[in-house]
Amino acid sequence: MPRTTFPNALDMRRLKFGTAGTDAERDQVAAALRAAGRLEEAVLLYESRPTHPDVLKDLETATAEGRAFLLFLLRRMGTPVSDAHLRACATAAEGAGRFLDAHRCYTALADADALARIAPNLPGFKIAVPANKV
Repeated sequence: MPRTTFPNALDMRRLKFGTAGTDAERDQVAAALRAAGRLEEAVLLYESRPTHPDVLKDLETATAEGRAFLLFLLRRMGTPVSDAHLRACATAAEGAGRFLDAHRCYTALADADALARIAPNLPGFKIAVPANKV
């Protein structure tokens, strides 16, 4: 198998958790991953820095492209994700025809109307429509 310019899983683990890797090295690898469109992997290198400027750019990218997995990953890391981000992500995902991503965001928002609207696009998928937020 050809060698890539990205670290393998073990090297990523050492870079992320090891004491040998510096923030500058992590940023350099994250930039290369981001340039290749591998945002989910790049974000993992910022786990201890949830408000880093690059992470905030990734938040905007996830929101604009409707990438719910990345948005929830950022939220778990501690990056501030507002209801407006969730709604924009859901709208973008719905527009792109990625209804499961939209479902995740609308469920987090407890938006019963939106969940009912996308339900026909997820045949065989049981959607629990929550009561609206108080």
